[in-house]
Amino acid sequence: MSHRLISLAILLAVGTGWARAPEPVAVEEAEPASAETPGMSTGLNLKYGEALSSAAERSIQDEISVDLIDLEALREAIETAMPRETVRLGLDACIQIALAQNQDIIIAGYEPQKTEADIFSARGEFDAAWQTQGNYLRSSASASQEVFAFAGISSIENYQTTINSAVAGKLHYGTQYAVAFDLNKSESTYGRFIEEFDARMTLTLTQPLIRAFGQKVNTVRIKQARNANQIAHAQLKLAVMNTIAEVVKAYWDLVGAVENVKVRSESLANAERLLRINETRREIGMGADLEVLQAKAGVATRQGDLVSARAAVENAADRLKQLLDLREGDAFSKISIIPIDRPNPKALSEFDPTEADRNRDLSIERALQHRPEIQMAELQIENAELEEMRTRNDMMPQFDLTGTYTQGGRDHQLRQTLEGIQDKQEKFYSYGFQASIPIRNRAARGQYQRAKLTRREMEQRLQQTRQNLMLNVHLAARNVLTNQILVESNRQARGLQEANVVAEEKRQRLGVTTIWQVLQVQEDLTAAQTLEVQAQTAYEKALVDLRLAEGMLMETFGIEFEAPEADKPVGFFNSITPRWE
Repeated sequence: MSHRLISLAILLAVGTGWARAPEPVAVEEAEPASAETPGMSTGLNLKYGEALSSAAERSIQDEISVDLIDLEALREAIETAMPRETVRLGLDACIQIALAQNQDIIIAGYEPQKTEADIFSARGEFDAAWQTQGNYLRSSASASQEVFAFAGISSIENYQTTINSAVAGKLHYGTQYAVAFDLNKSESTYGRFIEEFDARMTLTLTQPLIRAFGQKVNTVRIKQARNANQIAHAQLKLAVMNTIAEVVKAYWDLVGAVENVKVRSESLANAERLLRINETRREIGMGADLEVLQAKAGVATRQGDLVSARAAVENAADRLKQLLDLREGDAFSKISIIPIDRPNPKALSEFDPTEADRNRDLSIERALQHRPEIQMAELQIENAELEEMRTRNDMMPQFDLTGTYTQGGRDHQLRQTLEGIQDKQEKFYSYGFQASIPIRNRAARGQYQRAKLTRREMEQRLQQTRQNLMLNVHLAARNVLTNQILVESNRQARGLQEANVVAEEKRQRLGVTTIWQVLQVQEDLTAAQTLEVQAQTAYEKALVDLRLAEGMLMETFGIEFEAPEADKPVGFFNSITPRWE
């Protein structure tokens, strides 16, 4: 289209030359014609007409000059390329680089590791905790009159050391336990400051019977964390699939851009060949300057098209480098990627249009079986059901059985006191219950209502996900069939345009057609070749979209991807080591 504009401008310039008034021409002076001098006026008009015609020809030659278009500047720009390091990459190599370096995949890989930490944290609900405390008391008080009167003691002094230590926790069935050890050493005025030890070992159990009873309700957080971990793995797989699809399509875009450069280079070569032919014709007197000028315009137009095509290659390469995260230190890589794979013509026979309905149904089955969104939606429903069960349990009244058993010892020596615990020197036990019913229970009822609605929402989302996946398969399958037909039709159109170019150039050598028509036919050939390249790359990209919609993209390219192994949590002793920062 651009070369048509240049040619049109040339014709307008030529037309302007034709319309321009001729320059003044010197004419011989003559006697004015008289009635007695017949033919004098006719002779003068003929001389003036010849002069006018000669001036017009000189004006046209000035306007139609072959030097009006200078091809050297663009030719230098085309032939002068910046030296760059190049790397030849195939499609499989690009995929492997993306799996190792793509930032989207790396970022998505952290989520499964975070959910592994959530599982570890949820299990901590059943970890025991140790608590201990110590206390020393010294007191001195005046004795009452009665004590002074009967015992002769004016003041009472007391020295007491107390140590309490306990281990408490919770079991998977909701049972809460605590094992406590209490030690007390006292010296007082009443005991004549003789040491006395008192020690007790106590076991306390609390067993819920209604609310918070059973292993299922008490392990909800762990199950939800495990489901969240599976959801994170499914999200990682989805991120890998989408990224690989982008890489493959970016690769084919680069291939298409490279092939388009070849098409534009061939188009430029044809235009330059046509220019040489017309320059030769002009030199031997069989051609005109206008034809050479039009051929030059065609070359200039194709030079511009080639520059634009090369810029498109750089843009496509940059997009691919960004997906592969190719860098030179912290800077964006300046390396030039040369793709070595090309579209496979045999892939056109992969889909039989007569079996379109059956193939589409098979693709839908694969999508519903392999797409990560289905697994994610089902796990979200399971988590919603667990939350509904937990909130349903929280609405129930509390009724717990409680029990306590204690063994103790008392003596003036610590060893004898501890042996007294073992010998059951002192023992007692108690049991009972504790119950509570929240009046109106609105907080728990509201949470339960919300959980039910969330579960229904997740079920509806699953249906929506299934419909979206089936729609994507329909669109992708139709796009494959459409591009399959376009590849074949554009191939035939390109063959026809090649024949047209050969025929039109023969006609131009015979003088039957004009250089303008030859340029037009060549441009039509270039357009047909470009459309064929675009159709081939579009078909490859349509295949990628179909495999992605089916959830079979990784299997198609033989990709085996495992989530990064989660780091182990910090060790127990390291976690409790004090740090003052």
